[in-house]
Amino acid sequence: MPSRIILYPNQALLKQLLALFVFILFSYVANNAQAQVTAPSYRVVIDGAEGLTSFLTDNLDISRRQSSTELSEDEVQRLVGITPGQIRSLLATEGYFSATVKHELNRDSIPWVARFTVIPGPRTLVESVDITFKGEIVAAHPRRVEGLKRSWLLQPGGIFQQKAWNDAKSDLLKALLIRDYPTAAVTQSEARIEPTNSSAVLTVEVDSGPGFTFGELQIEGLQRYGRNMIDDLNPIKPGEPYSQEKLNELQARIQNTGYFKSVFATVEMDPAKPLAVPIRLDLTENERKRLSLGVGFSTDSGARGQVKWLDRNFLDRDWRLESNLRLDRDTRVLGSDVYLQPLSNGWRPSVGAHYEYTDSAGEINNKLLSSARLTSPDTNDEKVWALSFYADRQRIGEDFSNNREALVGSFIYTRRRVNNLILPTRGYVASIELGAGPAGVINKKSLVRAVGRATYLSPYYAKRWQAVLRGQVGQVFGADRDTVPGDLLFRTGGDQSVRGYSYNTLGVEQNGAIVGGTVTAVISAELVYRITPEWGAAVFTDAGNAADSWSDFKLKQGSGIGARWRSPIGQVNLDVAYGHETKEPRLHFSIGYGF
Repeated sequence: MPSRIILYPNQALLKQLLALFVFILFSYVANNAQAQVTAPSYRVVIDGAEGLTSFLTDNLDISRRQSSTELSEDEVQRLVGITPGQIRSLLATEGYFSATVKHELNRDSIPWVARFTVIPGPRTLVESVDITFKGEIVAAHPRRVEGLKRSWLLQPGGIFQQKAWNDAKSDLLKALLIRDYPTAAVTQSEARIEPTNSSAVLTVEVDSGPGFTFGELQIEGLQRYGRNMIDDLNPIKPGEPYSQEKLNELQARIQNTGYFKSVFATVEMDPAKPLAVPIRLDLTENERKRLSLGVGFSTDSGARGQVKWLDRNFLDRDWRLESNLRLDRDTRVLGSDVYLQPLSNGWRPSVGAHYEYTDSAGEINNKLLSSARLTSPDTNDEKVWALSFYADRQRIGEDFSNNREALVGSFIYTRRRVNNLILPTRGYVASIELGAGPAGVINKKSLVRAVGRATYLSPYYAKRWQAVLRGQVGQVFGADRDTVPGDLLFRTGGDQSVRGYSYNTLGVEQNGAIVGGTVTAVISAELVYRITPEWGAAVFTDAGNAADSWSDFKLKQGSGIGARWRSPIGQVNLDVAYGHETKEPRLHFSIGYGF
């Protein structure tokens, strides 16, 4: 029979364990309750920093955590204790290396006051700069070395700032990296600060490395289209000195053809093999043919349907055919453009023909436009030469009709300086268009047409406010509106011009309809407040009109408010505008800016 051992617990031991458990539980609850007790709210006061107060406030931990409701008394005291060190470090980046900071925490006031008294001291100035170069550049380009030294940003006598010091080194190195010396490096740099006399002694050593030259072009990913097109567009000749600008130009030229989804031009940077470095061009091709269907809506033209057909190897010649059918409330458009292969200088020839029917403000037009164009490869400074034939049949009511024709040669220059072409947040776009057609077989009278446009997006002020300014002025000289086709005349009003009025309802009144005039001007000012990174609110005022002469011209104004949303496809604008002439409000909806 198996034996059994029965253990009887010691009653005294049980009582001790129970007491220990109760003590631990009580301690935990008490500590947890104490942790929940938060210090009273506090405010931060900085004295003596003058113009640097905002800079300090924006970057101090104690300021950023001021609205927190979970800070304990100990944490507030810790923040007060570390803040003087943070202030001294921040002031050092602005050139103040001998600042003194006193601090106190007043718990008697409600809320508490964390006060910091700052004495910045004298600002540090650059006493001397010693820049030395090593590598091939010393013997190959001595004049360039001297030019780089002269262009150094932090000259003796200037204020020493950490950002300026970093920027100066970066700019010096960049000047080498983008041309001839892509493996250049700053091998040594020192900013020796002397607090006793508030001076900085700067020393920089730069090794240019070997000079690189371009080799042959190696293409990866080319299947559907011929290589000749790429070779013709390549601006780089084997043996040329390395240039990042030339690489960017090659990449942009190929990307702008429309045949490729992505284009990357790179070279291998091996200091041991700097000569005749092959250029690698990695391509991802677009599909050869594509059918696109689309729908849309705007308050100018109502609902819209669109069909597009694209063939990137039209007639087996690597020509690009783009055909378009668009229908909306007032317009019917049918047309095609053929983009030929770019020329060796990157310019793109194209031809096109379009038919358009419009019914707007009592005027019906059947229009025909055919043109030949030559477009430059640089979209930032785009130039377009064109020869265009315009013909239309104008009808107003049952009693008036008019046939108009014109042959016009034109030049358009567009300057784009925005940070993003699809969703810009700052910069400007400006263009000027000049056209002329002499009297003859087609033109009944000689005509000259000039149009200037500009849109400006200001930087953000105080991280919230932005101004948007827009303007246009145009005139047709020589001919009158009875002989000039409607596409060369001017009307305005609508979502992207003068809000508060229907689309193209500002112009010249004729037989109860609004038709185009020979002069126009539009100005617009808008102030946007950014509520969140995606959403904003705007107030605006627009003014503009079109007339037969400047003596008959009278500005008509619209003002209102709107909402702004940065969508993935561009800026979405929803506006309510009041037309000062019509005395009525009007809703406007649009996408993008009126460039």
